[in-house]
Amino acid sequence: MSAAPPPTEEWTENTKKKIRDMFEIFDKDKSDSVIEEEVSTIMRALGVYPSEKALVQEILTEMQDDEPSGYVHYSKFEKVMVRLMHSKEWEPDSGDLLLQAFRTIDTENTGFIVPEVMEDLLAGKGTPFRPKELENFFAVAKDPETGNIYYEDYIALISKKYVF
Repeated sequence: MSAAPPPTEEWTENTKKKIRDMFEIFDKDKSDSVIEEEVSTIMRALGVYPSEKALVQEILTEMQDDEPSGYVHYSKFEKVMVRLMHSKEWEPDSGDLLLQAFRTIDTENTGFIVPEVMEDLLAGKGTPFRPKELENFFAVAKDPETGNIYYEDYIALISKKYVF
């Protein structure tokens, strides 16, 4: 596989602005650093979805100073993020793959998942969602009338945001 051509100056500047804007949301004390637990959230908000293993073993290690402090400084975060966003190595899964995953959970082919089942999966399998992540997911995914997660609607909604 050949390497991607170098990014244009315009792409790089626009990307750095997006990275800075998102980073500043989480840099609550304006110290130009964030706690390392927030890094994955910022990355996902920027459309980069590494595996938990890659995040911990590769990405965070690269972003941390020589002596890890539990914080990631903006300069290192930006450098790594520009590279990852340009490489598109950790783009979100396609809508088709998400649909296949939801249909695997929906064994009765109802077209929806009840929130209790989804919460059990998200909080108890793989890398568990934190309470705030669960809250944010359900705020977007749950149907306001029934409380169920109509996964085709959810995929259509997030597909507009991320353009698979």
